[in-house]
Parts: sequence; C-alpha cells; structure tokens
Amino acid sequence: MRRIDGLSFRVIHGFHDRSGAGKRTPGQIILVGSILTGIIAVCSIPSYFLNRFLSSQPSLSQFLTLGLLLVNILVLLAAYFLIRRFVPALFARIGEMLPFYGVNCVTLGTLMIASRMSDSSRFFSFFGYCVGAGISFMAALLILWSVRQRLALARVPKAFRGLPITLLSLGIISLALFGLLGNQLPA
Repeated sequence: MRRIDGLSFRVIHGFHDRSGAGKRTPGQIILVGSILTGIIAVCSIPSYFLNRFLSSQPSLSQFLTLGLLLVNILVLLAAYFLIRRFVPALFARIGEMLPFYGVNCVTLGTLMIASRMSDSSRFFSFFGYCVGAGISFMAALLILWSVRQRLALARVPKAFRGLPITLLSLGIISLALFGLLGNQLPA
C-alpha cells in the first residue's frame, strides 16, 4: 500500500518524469482536483451511512476502514465506467490516471478522518468536510505548481535541485500558513 501511495504521489505531482514533460498546467491541476473532489463527495454519502451503522454496532466498528475502502473502490469503478461511456474525450485525457486519482491517501484519508470527527453524526458536517478536503487538496496542488514554477527560475544549488528544494519551500509555506491561522507551536 505504501508503494502505491508513493507512486500516486509521484504521478499526480509530476515527480516521476525527469524530462519535464510530466509537469502539470493549472488547467490539468484543476481537472485533477475536481475529479478528486467529486469522488470524495460521492464517496461521502454512502460512507456517512456506513459510519452511522458501524458505529452503532460495537462488534462491527473494527470493519469501518475496510468498509470505507470498499466504498471508495466502488465509487471509483462507477466513475471510471461512467466517464468512459459518457465522456470519451475526458476519458482519453485522464483514463489511465483515474485509478491513481480515485483511490489514494487523499480520498481514503479524508473519509477516515471525517468518520472519526466528533461531529460526524450530522450529514452536512460530514459531507462539507469531505468536499472541503477535496477543494483544499486542489489548492495545495496549485500552490505546489506555483512553487515549482518559481523554483524553475531561481538559481538553486545542485544538491538542492528538484524534490529537496520543493519540500523545503513547502515546509516554509506550511509554517507561514500555520502561523496565519493563529496556532502556536508547542513550547
């Protein structure tokens, strides 16, 4: 499972191609983010009811993660075949990458976190969290694209080129956003 998530991370973010052809445009990033958000939103509906049912049965609550994974896979398969059947032009653009977009740590992790939230007993809270997570992931992808564009124009030491400088830049951005939210680091 760890290799699949690592592969999907490299493929979605374009780190797999050293020639530069794997770099995404903002339009492609918005398309990927929209697909992820749609899959998460559709997954959240049956996942909410699954969460309600399994949390009411203490002996079955241990199967929640497996149930969420199955819901995620079923929604991905439905999306795959519906897009292939009714939107062939879109399928030609994303068909081979759709499994990486649909079943990864973003979609499954969002469902797992939403199911364990304290106020997950309300449907709109659960659904809103899932849609918000998808939109936030798309925003994070756009920020990553922007950072990579700026770093392409900068003079970076050879040891830091590529992924190391990208991760350092993202770490600085995450600390800045963490500070803007008014959170304080533990002392």
